[in-house]
Amino acid sequence: MKTILKQTTWLIVAQVLTKAVGFFYTIFLAKNLGVSDFGLFTVALAYFSIISSIADFGFNRFLVREVVRNELKTSELLCNVVMLRLVLTSILFAVFAIFLYSLDPDKIRVSLILLAVLAILPQSVALTFDSIFVAFRKLQFSAVALLLSSLLTTLAGLFLVTSGFGVMGAINALIFGQLIFAATLIILLYGKFGLLLSNIKLSIIKKAIIGSLPYGLLGVLGLLYFRIDAVLLSYLRGSFETGLYGIAYRFLEAIVFVPGAFAVALFPKMAKLHDDNLAEVKKLYFKALKLMAVLGMAVMFGYLFILPLAIKLFLPQFLQSIDVIKILFLSIPFIFLATPGVQLLLSTEKYLTEVIVLSTFTVVLNILLNLLFIPQFGFSAAAWITVLSDALSFVIFFLLIKYQILDRKN
Repeated sequence: MKTILKQTTWLIVAQVLTKAVGFFYTIFLAKNLGVSDFGLFTVALAYFSIISSIADFGFNRFLVREVVRNELKTSELLCNVVMLRLVLTSILFAVFAIFLYSLDPDKIRVSLILLAVLAILPQSVALTFDSIFVAFRKLQFSAVALLLSSLLTTLAGLFLVTSGFGVMGAINALIFGQLIFAATLIILLYGKFGLLLSNIKLSIIKKAIIGSLPYGLLGVLGLLYFRIDAVLLSYLRGSFETGLYGIAYRFLEAIVFVPGAFAVALFPKMAKLHDDNLAEVKKLYFKALKLMAVLGMAVMFGYLFILPLAIKLFLPQFLQSIDVIKILFLSIPFIFLATPGVQLLLSTEKYLTEVIVLSTFTVVLNILLNLLFIPQFGFSAAAWITVLSDALSFVIFFLLIKYQILDRKN
């Protein structure tokens, strides 16, 4: 646990600085773009995250797991996965562009969405290289790249938006930041490990596709789960309500970086222990669960009491979003508590089928509820459905862990 916490600390420090910058950057964007344009920015980011997850399709988690198991094949695995991801991401972008232009009549929204989705090309390279640092538990390098890209994204966004480029400028800043993220990680990885290029082998590509498939399905389901509400809100209620909901949700995302950073550090340790020492896995899970419970409660009350004050002070045109905050804060403990269990289940191939089935159920339920209630109740419905989905998801997966892992004798 000490090693995990040490590695988590690097990411948390970087994330704290990044989110502090992001907090003021979000306020800047909301204030300068206005509610409707910020709503367009929110839906463009939602699509970026969803398509990014599809483009990842579990390759990063597969790469971490395989490098942990066999460090000698790092270069070979990295080169093949990078090539595979670039090819698949390019194809995905082309298919998505055709699909979106065919179905969405709002061409301004389409252009902004496609521009944002274009950022997944450098991001796919960046996250693949970052997986090597995760596998070797050298998260200080991940932290440096993350912080640098965030700072430069913000600076580019400030310059472009104040220069009159509006939401288009904010999205161009996103692309610039992902390019910096990729370049930084490539330089750091070469400097640290001196990895050489390797031949492309169809056998490794095939193994990567097969091994990544379950993680990829879960990644897509997860992003749909977290992002579909903003997308549906945009189409069913318009950009104004999406902007109000988006400001509260953006700050929620900024706050829950803590379990995200903890998960990155926890996964390699879980993967290494799972098949060898079930007792240690259980012990690690309960320690992580207690830690997340304490942190989740602390963060929950900070989100509830501090954020409305900031909105009243800096963003008076977004005062209605405080109603969303007063609902979404209830999700925070469930998000924190779910983190150790998710990493425990994903650290081995044994339970992936059950996890996929249960994840599909929660995503489908989330989408159906949003489709049913958003047209009548708007962003309030989206917020309550998020809380309900997070609570239900935690309960379902905890029961799976209990019956499949915690109750096992050996």
